[in-house]
Amino acid sequence: MGGKHSILSLKIIAVLLVLATAALAGVSLWLLRRIQKQSAHIEAAESVIERGKNMISILASDPMVHSAMEQDHDWTRFSRQVNAIHAVENGLQYVSIVKNDVTVFHEQTGAADSSAGVDAQTALGLDSEIQISRKILGIGTNRVPVVVFVTQWYGDTGTTNRIELALKRETLEREEAGMVGAIGSMFKISLVTVIVSFVLCALLVFLIMLRETTREEQRRKQEHLAFAGVLANGIVHDFRNPMSALRLDVQMLRKEIEKEGTADLARMRNLADRSRETIDRMDRVFNEFLFMSKPASDEMSNLDICNSISGCLAALAPRLEQSHVTVNLQMPETPLIVCADEAAIRRAFMNVLTNAVQFSPPGQQISIHASVEHGKACVAVADMGPGVPESQMDRIFEMFVSMRKGGTGLGLFFAKASIERCGGAIDVANVPGAGARFTIRLPIVEQDEKA
Repeated sequence: MGGKHSILSLKIIAVLLVLATAALAGVSLWLLRRIQKQSAHIEAAESVIERGKNMISILASDPMVHSAMEQDHDWTRFSRQVNAIHAVENGLQYVSIVKNDVTVFHEQTGAADSSAGVDAQTALGLDSEIQISRKILGIGTNRVPVVVFVTQWYGDTGTTNRIELALKRETLEREEAGMVGAIGSMFKISLVTVIVSFVLCALLVFLIMLRETTREEQRRKQEHLAFAGVLANGIVHDFRNPMSALRLDVQMLRKEIEKEGTADLARMRNLADRSRETIDRMDRVFNEFLFMSKPASDEMSNLDICNSISGCLAALAPRLEQSHVTVNLQMPETPLIVCADEAAIRRAFMNVLTNAVQFSPPGQQISIHASVEHGKACVAVADMGPGVPESQMDRIFEMFVSMRKGGTGLGLFFAKASIERCGGAIDVANVPGAGARFTIRLPIVEQDEKA
């Protein structure tokens, strides 16, 4: 389930990242388009202003405009010049010449009548010769916004003269529309490109996630098969010890029976009882494997580890007797109470003690010392075997690592897992002049917790 949730989370994260990136790209394109439209408006305004300046400069440079002789004023020719400019720039609204506050020429090229009223006038700018402002001309009930260019000069008699030229705002909008249209086309092309790119990216991410999901399912199946194999090996490993003990008890029971009249009935009863206990322990071995899947808190209880050690030694009595190995047991008078899973603790001690028996030469002794160190129950199991090679010291508790020919490499692995499940720790060290010493440490239950 954890793997499925992990894959699902990765899918959600990938989808969210693609969507977030697409949204970021969309917002960036929108902001870029907005900035470009503003830039287009500014460029269009600058272009129209420059055009208006050029037109009023051309008209203002006509000698007739500056002539003080009334008979020299041929306004018909000047009107043709204005209309010629209007033919080139149809946004021209009117041209007006004022001398000494008297309008001497006014050419209305558009349909509006400037005398109908001015609703607003706003100054836009002023250079050395030309003033620029905005007006709204009245055309009946309609209003026509224009941009007015004014240049003025002083006559020979000190009179103030000026020429006005008005361009419709349509000129600016028409100029801007072309730029905005080009920007819009580029925006559409960019948007289509981004959409296609993100669709392809999303499709690629989907295919990758689909492939990873398929591979994860395959890996999970392989892990299940591997775990099933480990579990089967563990069951075989745990059955091997009691089966060997049961076989030895049955063999010794048969030998006692074959003695006929000299048979020791008490020993026969003892062997039969041990055989029954071994069968009972074999019946419980499957339940012990549940520790790998159950939470540690499910079966925790207070127990005396000294009793657990004694129980394990009783179960190993046939093997100790056959191997001619004795046990030097040193335990405190007071119980060592720990909070742990009894099956897990028995399993750990059984595997460690079995390992000590297997590596102890005949006639040697296994030392078991239980004590309290730094608030923890400490159980040291030392044998007189060859010890652990330095190259194997860091891997001795790994799965399938075994120093014994024919060993499965699961005994110490399960012992470590059982001890750690109960909140303890196990380590190994070589004893100078002797064999290996395995030390198991478990937290002791406080007095108030015992009560």
